Amino acid sequence: MKQDASVVLVDSRQAFLDAFALVLLAQRQLRLVGTALTVDAAVARGLPLGCDVVAIGLDDENRIEDLARLRAASPDVGVVVMVEPDDEGQLSEALAWGVRGWVLRRSGVRELLEALEKVADGEAHLPAEPVRALMAAALARHPASATPARGALTPREAAVLECLAAGMTRRDIGVALGLSDNTVRTYVRRILRKLHVHSASAAVALTSPGVHVHG
Repeated sequence: MKQDASVVLVDSRQAFLDAFALVLLAQRQLRLVGTALTVDAAVARGLPLGCDVVAIGLDDENRIEDLARLRAASPDVGVVVMVEPDDEGQLSEALAWGVRGWVLRRSGVRELLEALEKVADGEAHLPAEPVRALMAAALARHPASATPARGALTPREAAVLECLAAGMTRRDIGVALGLSDNTVRTYVRRILRKLHVHSASAAVALTSPGVHVHG
């Protein structure tokens, strides 16, 4: 776990900002650098600059499209969004904007802290079932025969490649597809061998654009 990871909170509910700020003060691994009621306000104050993670509560005041302004201001910052259950339809768009953490508001403080820590470490914290649905939809849109390179892959290997293209770690791929870490590692090795490349990023590039879950 990265030590002293810097966090910015964005939420239209001042009471939540005040309460969670107190929670973060008690954390040794996470350091709060600022809060804002809206993404625009956070960007205007320069809060995301140099920050490790920004947590955003999605609602009428902070919409998924506001991530464009956040990305323009701070392209490399990790993003965690706090959502309602009926927001799952926005998961694909959120991934397209580089969101690495997806937490239901009702899940509580512990899961939000876990998501912040994982994203600060460069990992993803994504819901397994919706991600599986996205993978199935992506494979339906871009079957393995869509490109010569992908034609060499089995459906399961293609699903793992889809996850790699979404920026997911082996651990997150295992959760999403119901596989052990060792099995995911085996699939990645097979993908690299079949595509005659030496890295996952090269495999993703070789099969682009067919591998993007938001394509």
